[in-house]
Amino acid sequence: MKFDTFVEKIFDYFKTDSNFCVSAGLDTNLGNLPDIGKNNYLKKTAKVQTLLNTIKEINPDDLNQDERIDLELSGQLLLREKTFLEMTIDGELVYFKMPKAAPMIVDPLFYLFATDPREPKYRLVNVLTRIEQIPQFLSQAQQIYQKPVERWVKIELSQLREIPSFFDSLLGWAESTQFNGYEKLQKSIQAANASIQKYQTYLESASTTKNIFIGPEQTQNVLNSAGIKLSFDELFDIAKNFNKDTFAKIDELKDIIIKKYELKAESTIEEVDEFLKAKYKVQRPVDSKGFQYVLDYYENEASKIEAFLKDKNLFPIMDDQEMMIIQTPKFMEAVIPAGAMCPPPSFRTGNKKSIVYLTLKEELLDEHCTLSIPIMMVHEGIPGHHLQLSWAANNPSVIRKLTMANDLAEGWTTMLEDYMVDVGYISENKDEVVFLGKRDLSRLGARVAIDLYFMTGEKKYLQIVDNLTFDSEDPFVNAGKLLQYLTGFTDARVQAELNWYSQERGYPLSYLTGNHLVNNLKKKFLEQGKGDDQAFHEAYLKAGNMPVSVLEKVLLN
Repeated sequence: MKFDTFVEKIFDYFKTDSNFCVSAGLDTNLGNLPDIGKNNYLKKTAKVQTLLNTIKEINPDDLNQDERIDLELSGQLLLREKTFLEMTIDGELVYFKMPKAAPMIVDPLFYLFATDPREPKYRLVNVLTRIEQIPQFLSQAQQIYQKPVERWVKIELSQLREIPSFFDSLLGWAESTQFNGYEKLQKSIQAANASIQKYQTYLESASTTKNIFIGPEQTQNVLNSAGIKLSFDELFDIAKNFNKDTFAKIDELKDIIIKKYELKAESTIEEVDEFLKAKYKVQRPVDSKGFQYVLDYYENEASKIEAFLKDKNLFPIMDDQEMMIIQTPKFMEAVIPAGAMCPPPSFRTGNKKSIVYLTLKEELLDEHCTLSIPIMMVHEGIPGHHLQLSWAANNPSVIRKLTMANDLAEGWTTMLEDYMVDVGYISENKDEVVFLGKRDLSRLGARVAIDLYFMTGEKKYLQIVDNLTFDSEDPFVNAGKLLQYLTGFTDARVQAELNWYSQERGYPLSYLTGNHLVNNLKKKFLEQGKGDDQAFHEAYLKAGNMPVSVLEKVLLN
């Protein structure tokens, strides 16, 4: 089989998922909800296995260098798909134990509403047909979600509760644009809300399980599918050493800050943390309503960062890119603890537009002080996720557009958090910014530990600190104890963090793992005389999405 034909078959497989089509910026299959039934599940697993078998028919010697890389990435991509389709808990498929109807309904609707560049009348037709299908879709969900995981049911219910208010926003949009199908949309929403209520009732009374563990063998499959070639013990050691080094730096900065602000000599890390966040909170204007003033501060910071980088010429920044900064929609708050980024659709031509979500509540405002906002924008915006994923969406390779490489993306952003301090972006209150930055980065070691624990079920991976015991039967209590101790996060943020740790297998550990791998790669790049910082950044960004283990071959060979 020709390689181009093989790539086309992989692409066709993904395009059968209508939600993928929306998020990827394609112009087909936009008006349908996905088929989550068992028959379609069996078709998907069979197709993935067929594609994996087809790889053996392709001779790498017949391919050019870029195609050989893409062939390797194809295998990785399909292995990841197979791993997550076939993952089990207690011998039962996770696919049928993790209720995801709420995000499958709402996320594409939000993309159509917020990021699709077409005229509203065309987008609203897709919105209408999707909403019309909700009753049948939720009936299908009730049939397949048998004995779901208790924690995941709670997440689903919290998201379902916010959907009606989002539907009201869609109705307002339809009315303001004089959509011809307004009355039909209104009736469809009424039917959809009724079916949502029925689905909620089903979930509230459903028999559930507390177990989230998939075991060591499947955990290894997750790492393999992500291209991570480190053992569990190596990952644990990286987390433990990182934690030790980070706390040493935090202690050192704590003493400097205590002296600078004449705080009590015995002040703890937590007390210094609270002092700084209170002192450097974003000031709310007298006439302000809501949290727009915080969003304005973020917007201003993003502009300052971009101007600084253009002056220093440290990164290639494309002209046709745009970043929206908005408050996290209510239906997403359960799985976005502080901030997140929705990347530019990979297959949409023209302007590369990202959305940065910020979870803003009164009890979470401490997470958004003037000392932490610059680092958040470095991570989520330019030169972080927005820039890297905009360049990735510009890459001509279909396979690289389809590839998820969390170690590449998160390794890049966490590396930048230190780098931007080193190159002088933070000059005022540098010690305070680094203190809070390192405090926040404490989550990276915890994420490795908790991710390994949530997958394997082995408490030993939580022991990256020596003075805590984990004796609860509830994995969320044990994990929350570690995360709270290391980061000082509010209870609300701890619980939101744990929600997505438990569902996104292998993603939480990708932050520190990626940070470790990317820093090592950059060191080798510079030592081998491949170029300076700017050359590394350009090569990294323009290579496209791939695991760091593959990128090393591209950049060094």
